[in-house]
Amino acid sequence: MSKKINLLVLLAMGLIATFFQSCKDDDDDDYATYSVLVQLSYPDGYDVAENVVVTLTSSDGTTYTDSTDTNGITTFGVPVEIYDVSVSERRTVSGKSYNFTGSKSVTLTDSWNETDTVSVDLSVSEAAALIIKELYIGGCQDTSGTFSKDKYVILYNNSEDEVSLDNVCLAYAYPYNSNSTNHFYENGTLSYESEGWIPAGTGIWYFPDGITLASGEQIVVALYNAIDNTETYENSVNFANAEYYCTYDIDVFTLTSYYPAPSSLIPTSHYLSAVRYGAAKAWAISNSSPAFYIFATEDETPKDYASSADNQYSYNGSSTSIYLKIPTDWIIDGIEVYRQGYDNQKRLTADIDAGYVYHTNKQGYTLYRNVDQTATEALDENSGKIVYNYSGGTTDVDDGSTDKSGIDAEASEANGARIIYSDTNSSTTDFHQRAKASLRD
Repeated sequence: MSKKINLLVLLAMGLIATFFQSCKDDDDDDYATYSVLVQLSYPDGYDVAENVVVTLTSSDGTTYTDSTDTNGITTFGVPVEIYDVSVSERRTVSGKSYNFTGSKSVTLTDSWNETDTVSVDLSVSEAAALIIKELYIGGCQDTSGTFSKDKYVILYNNSEDEVSLDNVCLAYAYPYNSNSTNHFYENGTLSYESEGWIPAGTGIWYFPDGITLASGEQIVVALYNAIDNTETYENSVNFANAEYYCTYDIDVFTLTSYYPAPSSLIPTSHYLSAVRYGAAKAWAISNSSPAFYIFATEDETPKDYASSADNQYSYNGSSTSIYLKIPTDWIIDGIEVYRQGYDNQKRLTADIDAGYVYHTNKQGYTLYRNVDQTATEALDENSGKIVYNYSGGTTDVDDGSTDKSGIDAEASEANGARIIYSDTNSSTTDFHQRAKASLRD
């Protein structure tokens, strides 16, 4: 009796399997899945690694992840869609940390050839000492209205050595918003990628000479309105602090609605200088989705490099659409921000940032770097000082995120810990959207 029942069960299972297999053969692509084989291609001189996480992200934000085998290969079964493939791996060789990153766009149709291989070329870079710890760009709202001219960035020395800020500059890539038309795309590829540069829109800011950061030290830079903004907008940021720096060069960027005279508490020696190209009167970084980065010139001053027409690019010969060519090997760190709820395109190449982080503006949210839990916990000096149960993320909103390490970085630093932040060259891994700007904690 039991054998007959088992036989009937097997027959039923076979019919079900045949039914679902037939779905793939039908025209209903909602149920069809296709095999996508991804092969990682490493730079010469570097061994292929096993168990590297590969992520496929569809145009509607759905993500699929899997790990590579010993040959650097993984296979996904996914439905018809347009996918961003992203890879980020970190390894230590002879005491130095290296990041391997790569990205690629794949259009999967019902005519997909499952024997094809999606090859992702990986770039390698040494982990940066100076990193972007936080980027606050979206502004806030309260009973006084909406306010977005309180942007700031915090740079942090993530290494064990002292870092100089000589010739270090602030820049953002074109276009200003991630969902805007990007004239640099040609056949799905950024035209400047093969040429080894990133465009810097509007102008650049650079630090005064002689500034250094000790290990674990940070520097706050007010990007606009370097005053106590809480006097008008209580949910905004107070920049009236003698330790803060600001972007203020009123002879170059002249729009006083963005650049009122800084707080008298900020010394003039803390003012960053600017070089402008084009006609803009303000360095108008996006409120929703910038591609922000920092770089350092090598053989000449920032002013000399940015002022030279030989280093500039004019789109269609326009006198206003002028961008500065920043060599990719000058770039220290970058963050690619995507606008929540829109179709977005990458502006930073994979060797700068292989991922992205979503942002919702006008809510007081900020983009904050995640903690490298293993490295932070490994420091003997942090014993008993690390604060856990972090709850400052925005997982309760669309495309929200949090720091999965569970470490409350600000509370831990206040408790005397030295935080080592995640630095994989992928904003998807390295950043989350925090519910409140850290300067308001």
